[in-house]
Amino acid sequence: MKISTLIQGLILVLLLQSCATTQLTNEGELAYQANNYEDALASWEKIIESKESAGKKAKGPIYFKSGMAALNLKQDDKARKYLESAKEVDFSSPELYASLASIYKTIDNLSKEITALETYREKYQQGEDIDKVNARLLATYAESENWDLGVALWPELENKAQTDAGILSSYLIINKNLKNYTISNKLAKQILKLDANNITALEYYAEKYFWEAENLYVTEMKAYKNHRTTKQYNKLLKALEKVWPTFKKSRSNFLKLYKIEPKKEYAKYLGKIYTRFDDKKKAAYYNKRAK
Repeated sequence: MKISTLIQGLILVLLLQSCATTQLTNEGELAYQANNYEDALASWEKIIESKESAGKKAKGPIYFKSGMAALNLKQDDKARKYLESAKEVDFSSPELYASLASIYKTIDNLSKEITALETYREKYQQGEDIDKVNARLLATYAESENWDLGVALWPELENKAQTDAGILSSYLIINKNLKNYTISNKLAKQILKLDANNITALEYYAEKYFWEAENLYVTEMKAYKNHRTTKQYNKLLKALEKVWPTFKKSRSNFLKLYKIEPKKEYAKYLGKIYTRFDDKKKAAYYNKRAK
């Protein structure tokens, strides 16, 4: 009789707990749908606290919903905690991985951001945000110097990228570092048609023209100093006919970049270019700003 009463009591407690959980879940849902994220989070956190105080875990959807409410409240640390907990109890959804990737980007954790993006791509090829995920993943591959992974991903982005300077810029960085110059030239030209002030493309052309001119100048000057013949002198003059216009192209791009953002790196290049042009005043001006 006593055992029966005890069992009935336990069942009653479990039923009450279940009813309370259901009520809190529903209250949270109503609050969330009304954009009342504070009340929604408060309701769901009561469920989490109740479960975890008993040494258990709440269900995945509760952690996920709590994380999304916290994210809407710009409580990124709490959002990360709950979304990671949802993942740990095997909850999965496109929004989970997209949200985690967004948080990891905010806190500058590139490796975890890449993992979240790759998981989204692996699990949800038809997901609503797959294009955004692929575009951001390409950018992270460029940032993390995973050149080959970027090249492998490119076919999934190529069509969309034709009118997107951001995606093209990521792919330009990858190809530049792989020394795929034919592709890089095409990409840089295409980017500047879409965005005349695109930093990545302007830097590509500025550096490309500088080193073309500089390397040719140094090579031919050295050759002439080693062999001061009429033939070598004429070869030098012919080379300089290419050098000066190419330096001017580089200068034009670096001046545009410097106007957009006066970086020391740009000033350093400009100082070198004006030195080659024997313009001491401007060379001194930019060399001073390069320090």
